[in-house]
Amino acid sequence: MSAIKYQDQVRLLLDILPAVAEEECFALHGGTAINLFVRDMPRLSVDLDLTYLLLEERETTLANIADALKSIQARITAKSPEIRVSVDERRAKLLCGRRRIQIKVEVNTTMRGALGDPEMRVLCEQTQETFDRFAEMRIIPIGQLYGGKICAALSRQHPRDLFDIKYMLQTSGFDDNIKRGFLLCLLSGDRPMHELIRPELIDQRATLENHFEGMTQEPFSYGQFEETRSTLIATVTNKLTETDREFLMSFKQGEPEWDRYGFADFEKFPAVQWKLKNIRNLKESNPTKHREQMGELKQSLTGARPSA
Repeated sequence: MSAIKYQDQVRLLLDILPAVAEEECFALHGGTAINLFVRDMPRLSVDLDLTYLLLEERETTLANIADALKSIQARITAKSPEIRVSVDERRAKLLCGRRRIQIKVEVNTTMRGALGDPEMRVLCEQTQETFDRFAEMRIIPIGQLYGGKICAALSRQHPRDLFDIKYMLQTSGFDDNIKRGFLLCLLSGDRPMHELIRPELIDQRATLENHFEGMTQEPFSYGQFEETRSTLIATVTNKLTETDREFLMSFKQGEPEWDRYGFADFEKFPAVQWKLKNIRNLKESNPTKHREQMGELKQSLTGARPSA
């Protein structure tokens, strides 16, 4: 996609953002939170990824998310009738379009709740100046924000994610706050933990060319992509303490020792409980596969590096 189309998507995003921000049950996570609010727009970002902040029963949550999305839809169409807005309740998503430009607003229905209080942030200066817009939005806590970005980068290995990680490694680094957020997101994902800690490397040359170029004026070659990915994998492994490793193994065993290892605040998250339930089900229904995954996790935590 061309830089002009990406810019048009950002304009549309900024035009609907105030309507989204009125729903206090949501906070922003993902690339837009990082690049348009936390950083000074090192790259463009064209979707709104939302975290539902309340911890409720799933059916109540889904109903409340659907109501909130319908309220956002009503605000957008009342203020900007030229913007087309459709609600996909099943996927907890809004599709917003203007002329030939479309963006999505998507709520993560699994990873609900925040690791601390969200922070109200103002749109970064570069975005304000470039697009002549002003906006405020709740952003999930920095540790959880980058923890989720790290998990995304290790899972799908998209150049957008690794570009964001490059900036993180150059500035804050993988500090204890971000590590804690990473561990929370690791325990909240649907993939086995060892697949993120020691991922199979994906060739993303075509993705870099077709779905990243035009998002930034800063060069980001495939060599830089590979270097950032390798650095991230090594950093994650090296920063995990023996306590972290023991806790992850206890979780994979299906018997997490929350208090002993200092992770009692993780227990309340629905996504963590869902993953734990699946682990226990696997242990009971297929103990051989569970033992294999235990071994793979233990091996990944030893620091063995993936092959190219």
